[in-house]
Amino acid sequence: MKDDEDLRIVFVCAMWITGFDVPSCSTIYLDKPTRNHTLMQTIARANRVWRDKQNGLIVDYVGVFRNLQTALAIYGTARTGPSEPGTSPIQDKSALVRQVRDAIATATGFSQQHGIDPAKIRDTRGFDRERLKDDAVAAFVADDGTRRRFLNLAGTVDKIFKSLLPDAAAQEFGPICRVFHVVVEKIRADLPTVDISAVMGDIESLLNRSIAAEGYTMPVSDPARYIDLSQVDFDKLKEQFEEGRKTIEAQRLRARAMVRFVIETELDKLPRAFSKDLYDQKCDRVYQHFFDAYPGTSSNVH
Repeated sequence: MKDDEDLRIVFVCAMWITGFDVPSCSTIYLDKPTRNHTLMQTIARANRVWRDKQNGLIVDYVGVFRNLQTALAIYGTARTGPSEPGTSPIQDKSALVRQVRDAIATATGFSQQHGIDPAKIRDTRGFDRERLKDDAVAAFVADDGTRRRFLNLAGTVDKIFKSLLPDAAAQEFGPICRVFHVVVEKIRADLPTVDISAVMGDIESLLNRSIAAEGYTMPVSDPARYIDLSQVDFDKLKEQFEEGRKTIEAQRLRARAMVRFVIETELDKLPRAFSKDLYDQKCDRVYQHFFDAYPGTSSNVH
């Protein structure tokens, strides 16, 4: 399935559990018992990297995660040994709630260091709120380092918050996350469009100079080894090949005649208990057997 198709939900009973690979898949609902390698492959369906996707969500309706530690012990720790506490690739969604809270706290602390209070922007309404957002933009674009740091922190908040959706716990963080998102959008809207065509032209020129192949120069130490193809008489060359072929064919016929002579000489030494016609038939079978064993003399000539 392509990532841009409209398919949004699939009910799977067998094959696609382990053979289905769509990196954009973010949520899997389990409603039948699964264990061992099937369980590992099933949860991995939602664990593929894709765009801004931070994690996959597994909703367990039948308690299959009771078998998870056994599956991890068999299939998940072949190189590192038994997993340490807290290192499981599967965590309760409450851990994601803590990550959102920590990301918001980090971004808020950075904002306050630059005189901006995201909570105040969240709680203010009307034109005062717009003024506070403009003040935030001005503070965060004071220099490139500050702007990049804020965009990075706010982007982390946005990604983890989206991973938490549609959990009810996300309602607690929605308004403050919206503040960071709006300020980021205003910063990006104010950034001028960068024309990199000149830079790309310089890069292309540099690559052309760096990887251009040099012309091949043939050594001139032994001119006698060179042949001027314009001076070759191809008709005469063809005749020489034909002569060579005829010579080879003649040698092959002589070899066959010699083989036939040796075989007949040896057979003549044996007592004949059958007629001449039957004797000739047996000789022919002997010849054929020999020529089949040595196909280099397989011309159909007796």
